[in-house]
Amino acid sequence: MPGNTTVESYQKVNRAIYRMLPECTPRDKTFEIDHLQPNFVCSLKVAAEPMQHITNALRQLVTSMEGVVVNIFTTREGLRLEIKLANGVLHYIMARRVIIATGARPRTLELPVAKNNVTMIDPTVAFIQSELADYLQKNPNITSVAVIGSSHSAALATMHLLQAGVTVKQFMSKEYKYAMPSISKEGTQYTMYDNTGLKGEVAKFTKQLLDNLQADKGEYRGKLVRYIGEHHQAVYSLLEKHLTGCSHAVAAIGYEPSHTLQVNHQPLSKFSYDNETTKFTGVNGLFGIGIAFPQVVTAISGEIELAVGYGKFWETVNNPRVIASWQQALSHVAFPSI
Repeated sequence: MPGNTTVESYQKVNRAIYRMLPECTPRDKTFEIDHLQPNFVCSLKVAAEPMQHITNALRQLVTSMEGVVVNIFTTREGLRLEIKLANGVLHYIMARRVIIATGARPRTLELPVAKNNVTMIDPTVAFIQSELADYLQKNPNITSVAVIGSSHSAALATMHLLQAGVTVKQFMSKEYKYAMPSISKEGTQYTMYDNTGLKGEVAKFTKQLLDNLQADKGEYRGKLVRYIGEHHQAVYSLLEKHLTGCSHAVAAIGYEPSHTLQVNHQPLSKFSYDNETTKFTGVNGLFGIGIAFPQVVTAISGEIELAVGYGKFWETVNNPRVIASWQQALSHVAFPSI
């Protein structure tokens, strides 16, 4: 899967971790990413190699276990975690603080009732070229697919479907934005639309695609139709009107936290979350980070964005306000955190 982050951005975080935890530094070992140009946008597989190494090394420095946290309970002594281990046994631990970094799952979408014969394709299938090729081989009658969304993910799905020879109808709530190097009035260098714009291979493909579409030329001429509404209800109306002819659809409309974890037997979604301090309201000592709980940031150019990405998460855990909120939580509890 093509990434949307430069090699330099990944390496900046990796080197910071090595400085902070020398035990995680690779010994007599290099990764593919170490030999790429800093401004190159590498695949997620390449970017993940040093991350996996860091994870393995970190697990040697802390107490770790593999299982699924199914419930978190608030008690006078702190937070009590109910963990289902791989062998099915329930295990309990106490902690002063719990940081949830569980990832997220793609948001689902209810298509118009009249179009309920459309089969939804898991977005991950469309994001990974080899998986899409396998899916199309098993479903050879697919000729036209609807892609719903306006993000990098939607552009990625559209790119792979077109490259596979599939006609695409795209339904969007806004036009694409492209991440671009910029300089503020004060002379500060930054990336405009860093969190919302297309980057790397996907940006290059999409820009050329739309230029050719406007000029009515190129190898994908007649293979892409775009419908853009001003808001979500307008997009839904466009789906009702134009989804005909599509046997399948991909919803690339963002992510939401997994709903398997509960707090005091209630879904995590019942608790409000502070995107600045990472705190969950009403549960002292409970925090969230990562793609399911990104910070809200204001870019230099004024855009309010969700900060998603390897470097953005590193900035979050080093943010003084976040560190202070973690330190203050349940500091009165006497037993050591686990």
